[in-house]
Amino acid sequence: MTPETQKLIKLLESHLGYSEGKGAYTKFGDWYGRTVEFDADYSGAPWCDMFLSWAAHKLGYEEWVGQFAYTVAHAEWFKKNDAWGHKPKPGALVFYDWGGSNDIDNIDHVGIVTKVVGDTIFTIEGNIDGGVAKRKERDQSKVAGYGYPEKIKERLEAARLKEAEVEGSLPPDTEQGQADRLQLPAPAETTVTSLIPSRMPSAEPSSPTMAAGAEDAATPKAATVPKSTSPPRARPRPARPRPSPRTGPSPRRPSTPSPPPPTPRPPPASPSPPSRTPRPRPLCPPSALPR
Repeated sequence: MTPETQKLIKLLESHLGYSEGKGAYTKFGDWYGRTVEFDADYSGAPWCDMFLSWAAHKLGYEEWVGQFAYTVAHAEWFKKNDAWGHKPKPGALVFYDWGGSNDIDNIDHVGIVTKVVGDTIFTIEGNIDGGVAKRKERDQSKVAGYGYPEKIKERLEAARLKEAEVEGSLPPDTEQGQADRLQLPAPAETTVTSLIPSRMPSAEPSSPTMAAGAEDAATPKAATVPKSTSPPRARPRPARPRPSPRTGPSPRRPSTPSPPPPTPRPPPASPSPPSRTPRPRPLCPPSALPR
């Protein structure tokens, strides 16, 4: 037996001699009706199976021992979970059919096996001999079969271990369902230096003069503005912004000094256009001005 099964048997042994109260009341039936099934009052119901279910609940073994009041349903649960057989062993739940048919549908009673000697089984059973929890020694002539809680326990532990191994193989913070997604590498960080080649291609000069020229060309020099050979002149005054022809006043021409009055002459045949003062030219050609 496993240590868990030994603890279960020890808890049942501590209740040997328990008997029904008034109206067949038991604390096991009362617990069952308030905890497992709420469809009826189980406080005065036959309690052989509820005795085992109560002890399993106390120790947290419900998953592999079961929680039942009806012995037939309990036996079918073991069979469904591939934990049903006809070989006695300590820790197994033994199901009886007092009619000897060995049919699950005719099961009448249940207990737990504590020891096996030959064909004799030693058990702890509730609701026997007038509604008492007692030890019993029986042959197997009325046994319909055995349920093996430890077999269900082993299967549950194997499933949990496999699940833990799968979860442990995933990267941290990986949610379920993400393991099969494609994991792409993170892009390398792009910097200015990564865009500049480590070595610029160079061509060997064919002569010392070309080498010197190449060296001078490789050395950056400050840009210079060519000097003007013409004499300095006054810089033109910046033109004022012209307002919109629709909303602003008419543009004003820059004021120029009035020419001296002309010498009286006979009137010409046709008036000549007034003379205009030429505008000053900039100091530098437009192409030489810095942009």
